[in-house]
Amino acid sequence: MKNRFLAILSAFLILMAGSGIGAAANIIVHNGESIQAAVNNATAGDTIIVEPGTYTEDIYVEIPDLIIKSKSGNANTIIQGGFQASDLYGPVNGVMDGFTFNGENNGSNSWICATPAGFSSCEVRNSKIIHYDIGMAAITDNRIFALNTQFIECGTGMSGTYLTAVGAENCQFIDCGVAMETGYPEWYYSINNVEIHTDASGKQVVTLIPDYNVEDPEQPPKPPANNTTNNTTTPEKPVEPKVPSNNTINNTTTPVEKPAEPTVPVTTPTETPVETPVEDTGSSSGGSHHSSSSGGSSGGAGGSPEPANNVASKEISQTFITNGKPVVFNFPQNATCIEFIKFEAKKTVGKTTTIVEDLKNKSTLVSDLPEGIVYKSFNVWVGNAGYGNSKDIENKSIGFKVNNAWILDTHINKSSVALFRYDDENKEWVKLPVKLVDEDEQVLHFTAETPGFSSFVITGEKIGVESTEPTVKSEINKSTDLNMSENNSENSRDSGFGPVTVILIVGAVGLCCLYFYRKM
Repeated sequence: MKNRFLAILSAFLILMAGSGIGAAANIIVHNGESIQAAVNNATAGDTIIVEPGTYTEDIYVEIPDLIIKSKSGNANTIIQGGFQASDLYGPVNGVMDGFTFNGENNGSNSWICATPAGFSSCEVRNSKIIHYDIGMAAITDNRIFALNTQFIECGTGMSGTYLTAVGAENCQFIDCGVAMETGYPEWYYSINNVEIHTDASGKQVVTLIPDYNVEDPEQPPKPPANNTTNNTTTPEKPVEPKVPSNNTINNTTTPVEKPAEPTVPVTTPTETPVETPVEDTGSSSGGSHHSSSSGGSSGGAGGSPEPANNVASKEISQTFITNGKPVVFNFPQNATCIEFIKFEAKKTVGKTTTIVEDLKNKSTLVSDLPEGIVYKSFNVWVGNAGYGNSKDIENKSIGFKVNNAWILDTHINKSSVALFRYDDENKEWVKLPVKLVDEDEQVLHFTAETPGFSSFVITGEKIGVESTEPTVKSEINKSTDLNMSENNSENSRDSGFGPVTVILIVGAVGLCCLYFYRKM
């Protein structure tokens, strides 16, 4: 029986080998040959290995699970053109590994991985994508993913539309107009990505893109494992490259995205401070990785102009802003003293990021501090390009908290807790009316209406002179007791009978008794 089983198994394996089932081939492309020709001769699951050289061609892949990989890496394997995974005959999952894609001289606004509609996937690993209007893009029902890749001087680094998945890990977006435009928000994935912008002095300024952590059960699933980082060594932190300066950026406008309200906590780095670039009117700024569809004061993902070395902690929240609907940014991680901000929007601006940050000292953006004992200095940055102080939003309010420990230790009168907002135009602090809405053993919860969002300070005043207040109360009580005694005395005198009155009454009664006695 055992020999029969082995014979059947051997026959099956021979049949598989003869029919080519499960046999993936490696196809070599030499310098001067065509990558597309190798693609046309490949079958599902093959790997095409490209030797160093410059290849001027567009590559179209219609074969499932095809990997195109450079032999020596992106430094000397260059493709002047684009790459597209097409699902004309069924879903296609194409991978490009270790290339430099250069769109500067191909005479078009070519996209990398512009997949037509229909459940295809395109992945770029360990590559550079330079000088494209859109570096990677996906159309409905498709997915794009970048791993350990640099996007250099692209109008938009990665872009998705309705029902598309956009993901990136360990990527740099260098001098791009917009880093990442999410397609379908629930399919957005971002881990360990940064933006690098070159300022007027030629210095490169790094800004972290907030992680959208897929390990959170409320976040979207990680891109399929068979198309992402499997069999790939986790790269080290990328080194900041020098970016070519002889090419201008063709900035693009981001379409309005689909609604989503994720909250993404971000802890301020404790090592090398991350500087924030100056806002650019034609692109996302600060910690930006999204852009909005409106001009002027827009939503989008703004940044903080506060130096990182003065930030004690921060938290980031994102939500989708729609015209006429109440907007709430919640901060459930309790990283700062801000609990929420609210307002009403007059325009639809799409997904917008709000950053709140507690400061170590006075904000570097203000000249002085308001009167009172300072509890906390903090900043609130909504969107970009001054959106938080624009006329596009109204009925703005903020919720904040104060620790009871500070109230007790500093002998603060809790009714004196105040919120000041810095008026950038008039360079002065404006006191806002606050309302105590709740309290427990740990914290007091306040709300306040505000004309805008910028730099704030929470203050309080000490309880009046502690040694005199009880005395005052005692004197008041003593005076009250004295008055009550006097009143009681007066009431007693008014309602009682004096001795003369008593004698007269007794005499009258006696005479009456004598009169009746004699008459009888």
